[in-house]
Amino acid sequence: MYNKFFGLAEAPFNITPDSRFLFLSERHQEAMSALLYGIKERKGFILLTGEIGSGKTTVCRALVNELRSEEVHLALILNPDLSELELLKAVNDEFQIPSYYNTKKGLVDELNRFLIAENQRGSNVALIIDEAQTLSPELLEQIRLLSNLETESDKLIQIVLIGQPELKDTMALPELEQLNQRIQVRYHIKPLTLDEMEQYIRHRLFVARAKVDVEFTEAALRMCFEYTAGVPRRVNSVCDRALLACYVAGTYTVDEKIMQKAVQEISGTGPKPAVRTLTKPAASSLRERFSGLLTSTTAMLGAAGVVIVLLVLGGVALGVRLANVQAVDNGTPPPPRAEMLTPEPSDDETSAALAAQDAETSLAEASTTSTVTASAEPTAAPTPPPNLEERRRNNPNWMWERNAPLVRVNNPKSVYRAAQLSMLKIWGLVVDLRDLARLGEDVAIDGRISSERWKIYQAPVPGTFKQASRLNVPLIVKLNNPRPDESQFVVLLRTQGDVVDVGDPVWGMRTYKGGDFTSRWESATALFRDVKGLKEIKRGEKDERARALQVFLKDKGFLTEITGMLDAKTAEGIRKFQAYYAMKETGQLDDLTVMVLNSRMMQDGPKLNAAYDLN
Repeated sequence: MYNKFFGLAEAPFNITPDSRFLFLSERHQEAMSALLYGIKERKGFILLTGEIGSGKTTVCRALVNELRSEEVHLALILNPDLSELELLKAVNDEFQIPSYYNTKKGLVDELNRFLIAENQRGSNVALIIDEAQTLSPELLEQIRLLSNLETESDKLIQIVLIGQPELKDTMALPELEQLNQRIQVRYHIKPLTLDEMEQYIRHRLFVARAKVDVEFTEAALRMCFEYTAGVPRRVNSVCDRALLACYVAGTYTVDEKIMQKAVQEISGTGPKPAVRTLTKPAASSLRERFSGLLTSTTAMLGAAGVVIVLLVLGGVALGVRLANVQAVDNGTPPPPRAEMLTPEPSDDETSAALAAQDAETSLAEASTTSTVTASAEPTAAPTPPPNLEERRRNNPNWMWERNAPLVRVNNPKSVYRAAQLSMLKIWGLVVDLRDLARLGEDVAIDGRISSERWKIYQAPVPGTFKQASRLNVPLIVKLNNPRPDESQFVVLLRTQGDVVDVGDPVWGMRTYKGGDFTSRWESATALFRDVKGLKEIKRGEKDERARALQVFLKDKGFLTEITGMLDAKTAEGIRKFQAYYAMKETGQLDDLTVMVLNSRMMQDGPKLNAAYDLN
């Protein structure tokens, strides 16, 4: 109903689980990590619980997307309200096992043969059961018996139980003590914090490709949090109603009054108006930018790092040279935007418009009428958005994006440098942007960054998006044929299933589908810090850095012996590490290998997906 008004490609606040909209709060990231760890390490039983609407099913679907490309054979049971025999048949059906038996023993024997064959092929097998709180103790005991299918060294099947908190109460029953003791990984998803809720709202608007800045005032956010308690599904319901109220009022701002109306409608405490037909208000042309909408990224380091003060006018930044500094002609500043007044609808009018959405059964986007209460049609259109050039010039210039390691600029000629400085922050070097900001909006800064003193290196990354993302580190990406509202260079910050989050220095944070981003990919560049000093290790010499490298390689299964020096066995371990990440198997500490090693050896090192990598 309001998609065109806000320039949305799809509804941002549907309550149906969609892994593309997954927002990884700290708790959701920990949940994903726990599930992946339990499955990859073959822990047998894994338990994930959370309140209604906390995002359990969305995490489950994201997990399925993550594991599709791995050697993991998955079965997903979404409705486990079955008999014991029906459950076994459903499991075999999900694994595509032909069933010739109608007894529990026959079905278990078929499953066992399948699991042994998969194990011999080196494949892992996982069974995920959602809504597991509906399982009876008898069904849970039958599921426990499935975990008895194992070899001397491995669990043949990993079983993930996902459900509401009462599942934990069921597990505590005396008759299920054996099952309870077998659960090796447990995690309970807690609601979002107030800050996370704000990021969550903006993230969903990102994924829905909003072309308009939708502002939520602090008072509105607090009211939303008080009502929803940070439960994502409740947040979706309230925000959906709030956007509808904005549409009726002809405004792009969700204030306290609009949020109050939305909460009243959702909670059922609002007025119940009479219904009649109203003409749908016309929407003016919409903004095309994504700036101001923020999302969290798992690539940011927790520590502030070392602060580099840029001495731009001298061309030196503590060993980091800034090349090709030049001024460009100043353009004529854009005229101030005219202010237009829009009458506020009455309380009854807004409430009725919200009620109309419940009554609506099939409304095409081109429809011109809706069922709402007495005249709520705005008498004036919203403020016309500025043109693309004006919006660009009004964007932040040499400023850090909130909640993301991204330098914002409004000059396309400085995009590459902004991307480089963003990468430095990701690797722990925080640049002071004040000197750059003083140069004005029309200063172009470009060129390569490297520094032996600060151990900063830059190298091209070969291959496609799929190949480069296998390295699981943030990169600077060059887009082919960028649109007018896209920069040529962006920072690849996060991948999650089929969702790709990038930072555009001019236009802000943006989300792509994996297939779309693959088609936009032209090339990539790595910019990183050799924090562990791996490039300084000399072959054949005793070195603490070499020992640290060997300890890491041995811990991850790539090396068997620690000698404290870079020797032939260490080179073989490096080659195995390179093979794991599909890099060129040289056995040498080349730039890309050093980058990926640093990322994995550092605590909370830069990653595209912190939940999915070497454990």
